[in-house]
Amino acid sequence: MSRAREFDDQVVVQRAMRLFWRKGYETATLPELLRAMRISRGSFYNAFGTKRDVLIRALRLYMSTGMDGLLAPLGTENAGRAEIEKAFSLILDYVSSPRGRQGCLIGNSMTDVAMRDAELRDILLLARRETEDALVRAYANGQASGTIPGGTSPRSAGRFMLNTISGLMVSCKSDPGQDELRDIVRLALRILD
Repeated sequence: MSRAREFDDQVVVQRAMRLFWRKGYETATLPELLRAMRISRGSFYNAFGTKRDVLIRALRLYMSTGMDGLLAPLGTENAGRAEIEKAFSLILDYVSSPRGRQGCLIGNSMTDVAMRDAELRDILLLARRETEDALVRAYANGQASGTIPGGTSPRSAGRFMLNTISGLMVSCKSDPGQDELRDIVRLALRILD
């Protein structure tokens, strides 16, 4: 008879997500992962299987929370200009903070594992596509409501904003300073005018 689990899967995966985000998949060792997750080796294998399986679950959790809440404003079908601005404000706060130096779990994983693992690459590309689609939808909604002028394709604007977010997440690793990051966001948001 098997014992009941003594932990909440979501909480444990969130702890693993934080470790992968901070250290990277390749660099995080199994003993570090077990310590971070606060579970035994046996519980780990019984509940999750492999380190790679935990990364997949961590990536899906990260995606489901809108990049740990940074993209949450874009999470509704009615999101528009105000939600784009709010998301960029949250991202600016994040990349300007000491915690922001860890960048983005999706971007970090793209450079860490995507080239060697087709399934992980597909999951990461899906995350990028979902983010782009949310930005496209919000931009189109803003155009429809008149808060964003026409003339620019929502898809082109979404790709530009996603690229800007990706760039911010990489730039913040070198601690460029809040003024520099604020300038980037201010200029990027001109696409809304």
